[in-house]
Amino acid sequence: MKRTKLYIAALFALVLPGNALASGTTQPVTITTVYTRAGDINPKSFTVTSGQKVRFQVNPQETGSGCMKDIMIQGLWNKPEPLVKGRPVVMDFVPQKPGIYRITCAMGVNRGVITVK
Repeated sequence: MKRTKLYIAALFALVLPGNALASGTTQPVTITTVYTRAGDINPKSFTVTSGQKVRFQVNPQETGSGCMKDIMIQGLWNKPEPLVKGRPVVMDFVPQKPGIYRITCAMGVNRGVITVK
């Protein structure tokens, strides 16, 4: 009987609105990219909450080239995504661990940071 009550309590914990994943709460993060001498990503830093879904959207203003043809978030989105003018890149993830995560190109050149609290 006790085990059944534990299973039911665990089930409710997963579906009650207090659970960020179950409630559908998403933290939107949107940046534009301009890889020229005059610009880069804008804005360069973000703060999100651990355990809550994040939708990180990149809106390239030009097609990336060379080292900056891709973007990734080390430790949160480790797959380099190509930057093509006019084609948004969307990365959905749930940060599990507080810390500072670098937004980089595929070669690791730092472009910004996401702070997870």
